Amino acid sequence: MVSTDLSKGAWHPKTESDKQIVRSQLERIVSDERFTASKRYPGLLRYVVEQTLAGNEDSLKERTLGVEVFHRPPDYDTNLDPVVRLSAGEVRKRLAQYYQASAHEGELKILLNPGSYVPLFWPAAVESPVLKPVEADKTPTVEAVSLPAESPARRITARGIHRPKILIALSALILAILALGTQSWRLSGRRRSALDDVWAPLVSSNKPILFCVGGIASVPQDLPLVTELQSVADDASTLQMITSRNDFVPFSDVQTLSRFLYLAGTHGHPYSVQNFRTTVSSQLREGPVVLIGALNNDWTLNRTAPLRFHIEGPEGPNRVFWIEDREHPESRAWQVIAQAPRSNTVKDFAIAARFVDQSTGQVVLVAAGIAGIGTRAAGDFMTDEASLNQLASSAGVEWRKTSFEVVLSSEVVNGMQGKPKVEAKVFW
Repeated sequence: MVSTDLSKGAWHPKTESDKQIVRSQLERIVSDERFTASKRYPGLLRYVVEQTLAGNEDSLKERTLGVEVFHRPPDYDTNLDPVVRLSAGEVRKRLAQYYQASAHEGELKILLNPGSYVPLFWPAAVESPVLKPVEADKTPTVEAVSLPAESPARRITARGIHRPKILIALSALILAILALGTQSWRLSGRRRSALDDVWAPLVSSNKPILFCVGGIASVPQDLPLVTELQSVADDASTLQMITSRNDFVPFSDVQTLSRFLYLAGTHGHPYSVQNFRTTVSSQLREGPVVLIGALNNDWTLNRTAPLRFHIEGPEGPNRVFWIEDREHPESRAWQVIAQAPRSNTVKDFAIAARFVDQSTGQVVLVAAGIAGIGTRAAGDFMTDEASLNQLASSAGVEWRKTSFEVVLSSEVVNGMQGKPKVEAKVFW
């Protein structure tokens, strides 16, 4: 239902002439570049507006929208597939950006009320309580960097190596690392470091750690970029068609996962590993969670959305993705262009974070790049004692209990990836 407070002053078109005014404004909005780069956001906005004009506001529920707009089966799991919630959040944000542009100040406003899928209509002369002004950008921008775009309906395997062999090799590698790590930790009596402190809230829990990784899959045509960037970022790899949606993980995610499993093993702490598609919301409430990957992991996008730094996109015909700073939302300082020519130098950006999820009360650790390069860099950062010692020195005395979020950059030159660089950080 529409919030009573926010709906006060909203316009309710009654006549066909009034409804046509709304439809004209709707077409103006979906023709804007903020919406033309995607099929699902205009589709969702069109549907909720038309249903509201038809007097069917009560039917605008998550499951109904999933079935009617995104063609999900009637019994689909809304916790496992949060496409409606994520898309509605994007629509709200893009509408706010649209109306904050001076060129649209005098237009009829169409907004999605927070917490609802029912649109509100506001005459141009009435100020909407839903919109908030965006401050001018106070951060320097940098030249856009690019990653090559490939077909999303593919997966990564190592060049020249048969698929079963690489999976067996990776499994053996992880088991060996865990065995060696457990022995070395138990035999050592080394002093606690910042690395220990970062992982302490997870390994000190009496609950197993859930490692939730992204996947590679062929996706519906209206979701062309869910895994695309993550899958093309491993330079020494080829792309092939896949047969299982849940059994394959980008190699960058596997590398990060192996580092994290090593740490869990050294502490002798129990854990489970799941693909994001098989992870349901109730499991995120059962114990500590580690989220790996971003564009190929909906849970990462969902849990980091409220944070100061979070991944946004795509935008524009070149499919620009970026890490947004909530204090400077118009900045594109940390961005990646998906559809661009290949280059010998590729730069990616990532989020490394540890925080308490307010919706579950559980500790969440994140290693998520816009592409695989960034995810690998975040994994390196979160397991590198020297890097974390430097971070700890700027956090204060309560480092072990402090939530933090770091924006990282990493550059690959001629196939060689450099050390992650801290671009921004915040503690709370």
